[in-house]
Amino acid sequence: MSRLRFVYRTAFMAASGAALLCSTGCGYLAARVLEGEEVTAPESFNLEDDKTPCYLELERGARALRVNCFDIDGELHIHSSRWANLPRFSGESWTVTIQRDPGVRVEIAGRIYTLNGILIEDEQHRQQILYNRNYWYAWEAIKVFKFLPGAADRKINAGEV
Repeated sequence: MSRLRFVYRTAFMAASGAALLCSTGCGYLAARVLEGEEVTAPESFNLEDDKTPCYLELERGARALRVNCFDIDGELHIHSSRWANLPRFSGESWTVTIQRDPGVRVEIAGRIYTLNGILIEDEQHRQQILYNRNYWYAWEAIKVFKFLPGAADRKINAGEV
């Protein structure tokens, strides 16, 4: 086999593997059940890092996805990757689930909070959040959510954001 053919075949295999992983939901690779104490959400989240590891549970008792949390003026936020809405072999993206059913639980440093996820729909605000997080380009597919305290079974009205 020629060297060039070997390089093409290797690149194809690597790209196929990456596409398969992302199409089945990259966040699920580090998923686990929430661990810790259920507590009331604080008035203000003051996270030490702008990429604080946290786990996002979409349905009570289900595996939680590993994501990065950050706060803006004390309000908890999470954003997706730019690949979050790609078609997948099973299930749907967590970004779609939260838009349909905003009640979630989030674990940060062993504390579990019941929150409601609100999609940041204002495009200028979404872009500014991403630029402030050092993104050189605010990919359209990246969804940004703000999380407010509340019962996981309660829907948030647009006027409450």
